[in-house]
Amino acid sequence: MLEELGIGFVPYSPLNRGFLGGDMTEYTRFDSGNDNRNTLPRFAPDALRSNLMVVELLNRFSRPRGITGAQAALGWLLQKHDWIVPIPGTTKLSHLEENIRAANLAVRPEEWNELEATLSSVEITGDRYPAEQQRQIQRN
Repeated sequence: MLEELGIGFVPYSPLNRGFLGGDMTEYTRFDSGNDNRNTLPRFAPDALRSNLMVVELLNRFSRPRGITGAQAALGWLLQKHDWIVPIPGTTKLSHLEENIRAANLAVRPEEWNELEATLSSVEITGDRYPAEQQRQIQRN
């Protein structure tokens, strides 16, 4: 539909609030004063532990190619369609530079398809938002 109407898509939080960068574990704690991830079900310790499989699979894909898991995640989005433009937020210059390099990855289409097939087999644990917010986005 977006392509048919000529509408671009900007994925919200394409690195899952930093999770796909690979620096989080089930022991990661978030500052409740300025970080809302402690309120999000996917960032509860049990969910983080379960969802780390996604990060591991991204790393298995990215390391032999000399890229990071975050670059693989962004590169996958970028290669889907020209009208998909992920804008990852960051507070670190090194992450900004890493993210920019994702625009020029030398990965063949069949490799992206393999990554997508591998990741699609992972069942994500935890809702994206707390129950009340989740109900608001699941309206028909």
